[in-house]
Amino acid sequence: MLVRPSVRIVAGLLLALLPACQSGVRKDPAPPVQGAPERLAELQPSDVAVAPVLDRTDGQRVPLDLFRSAFVESLIERRYSPLAPSYVDANWIEASFKGTPPPDALLLVTITAWNPAHLFSNGQVSATAEVRLFEGGDTTGRLLWQSTVAHVVDLSEGRGTPPAGGTDWIPVAVRKFAQQALAALPMRDPRVVHAAPAQ
Repeated sequence: MLVRPSVRIVAGLLLALLPACQSGVRKDPAPPVQGAPERLAELQPSDVAVAPVLDRTDGQRVPLDLFRSAFVESLIERRYSPLAPSYVDANWIEASFKGTPPPDALLLVTITAWNPAHLFSNGQVSATAEVRLFEGGDTTGRLLWQSTVAHVVDLSEGRGTPPAGGTDWIPVAVRKFAQQALAALPMRDPRVVHAAPAQ
């Protein structure tokens, strides 16, 4: 049996950190989603290849690696098992994953706007992203889930003041944005996959 490296984080630690990570996130209305929800519910993809994040902004110097790591971590919180980015990169050829066997799904994130200019004035960072989940290892697979998210992360927790010094707040803002972007992605339910067929 071929074993592929996956990112693993202790579930208890994630559950303990989740409330802290979610503080300071503005409660925007859930963004509209598209795709094939019935197929997603049936497939319950486990191994997910997170593609290199695409920058479609107008030269806004997007921290692409931070966004990718944040989406990997957010997938884990939703009970998916994203493959290690280094493993994905080693098998990433012509905008698709060519490793064997292929992953259950491919997550493609495109950043279309990024503005951290107000971080140290009012504590806000804004971003917009298109997030798509495809069945299999490339974008020719069936589109399972898609959402476009425009979100403002408020690190001032509503006070309108810059956050305290001594912390690199950009990774924090990116992490909170990724959580919001995947908030409408259904939580994976392993019980569906392992349920015994009806007799």
